[in-house]
Amino acid sequence: MTAAQGLSSINCTSCGAGLSVLGGGRVQSHVCGYCGAVLDTQDNYKVLDSIGKRDHPASPITIGMTLTYEGVEFTVIGTLGLMEKYGGRTWRWVEHQVFSPTHGYLWLNVEDGHVTFTRKVRDYNMGHWLSPSTVERAETPPRRSYAGKTYKYYETSVTQIEYMEGEFNWVPQLGEKKQVVSLLGPDAMLGLVKSSREREVELTQLMDGATVARDMGFDPSALGAPKKHPLEPYKPMAEEGLLRKVLAFTAVVSLVIGLLFWLSGGRLVLDTPAATLAQLPESYSFEVTNRSQLARVRLDSNLQNAWGVFAVEVLGPDGHPVVAAERAISYYSGRSGGESWSEGSRRAWFRFRPEEVGTHTLRLERAEGGNASDGFTLTVRVSEGKPTAFWLLVLASISGLGWLYVTGRRAMHTSRRFAGSDWTSED
Repeated sequence: MTAAQGLSSINCTSCGAGLSVLGGGRVQSHVCGYCGAVLDTQDNYKVLDSIGKRDHPASPITIGMTLTYEGVEFTVIGTLGLMEKYGGRTWRWVEHQVFSPTHGYLWLNVEDGHVTFTRKVRDYNMGHWLSPSTVERAETPPRRSYAGKTYKYYETSVTQIEYMEGEFNWVPQLGEKKQVVSLLGPDAMLGLVKSSREREVELTQLMDGATVARDMGFDPSALGAPKKHPLEPYKPMAEEGLLRKVLAFTAVVSLVIGLLFWLSGGRLVLDTPAATLAQLPESYSFEVTNRSQLARVRLDSNLQNAWGVFAVEVLGPDGHPVVAAERAISYYSGRSGGESWSEGSRRAWFRFRPEEVGTHTLRLERAEGGNASDGFTLTVRVSEGKPTAFWLLVLASISGLGWLYVTGRRAMHTSRRFAGSDWTSED
């Protein structure tokens, strides 16, 4: 007896248990879930081996369940329990072989609360095969391309079978190992698989666990609490692309206009001749015609390796003080080690808002402190209609930070995706 089309069940030739036949004519083995006998479906279900009675790995998916994926119905025909050991740690997961009469044999995998779907890739350029030794010699994570997408090295693993049940399109063996070099792409994992028999390429995609559970008829909580998975898709904000463009435009325009306002001096209403220390205190008159915008008072000196403190008071047309301020000016320079240096500034300034138009008076005098000499001179310039750039620069900063956050979300997501990679950079 061989696996013939239309055969729906057989009795195990070892223990007599009834076994469903679901996998089509290319099935090569059937592992009895009762006694562990490995049966040859191509030779009258002859017993090839036995794995004995073993505990079933934890998975809510069982043989005989069906799943519709991309419009194709697949039936679960086999279950493998796999494990990987590395660095004193052990990982376990379950892979279910599924079958479609039109699409053949694929895999449904359950691990860490997630469900993934794996299919064989037949059109990959095997000349671009990537081996662990090639990875070891690489200075940067290797990349490979498939179907117009780029995949970046993620990890190398060696897996082995520790449980098997059901039908398979090859004859699996307990303890059978395969070496997998995995590369992570935009929405899938590319696996370069080498076993004792052949080299194959697999493509794995993440499925929505709740949708799978609903379709297959089990409680989604049976999958367990999901851990972070490198294939989890990026979840963009609403209208993220438009938001990024608006933030960038706002930041640039606000910054440009803000800088123009910052550099704008307004209309000059007072420009005094240079006054020496001996001439201070001194008073100057100027006309204000614009009280809706700021005015700026700027002090310019010829200080050299000295400092001084100066008091400025502006009186309104009614003789009452509008603003009073003290400003320290210091400037030092020299040469050291063959290089010139300087610190401080010969200039100081402040802004104020006039309360009314008319003739204003500025009083300038030397305050206590400083070591400026008699050769020191000071000029005063007052400008009105000085536009304020503060809020524009604040808007530019906020918009820029917003753009960095929105843009950085995708970069941070990519970084988190590769957080579990075994790639290490050596200095």
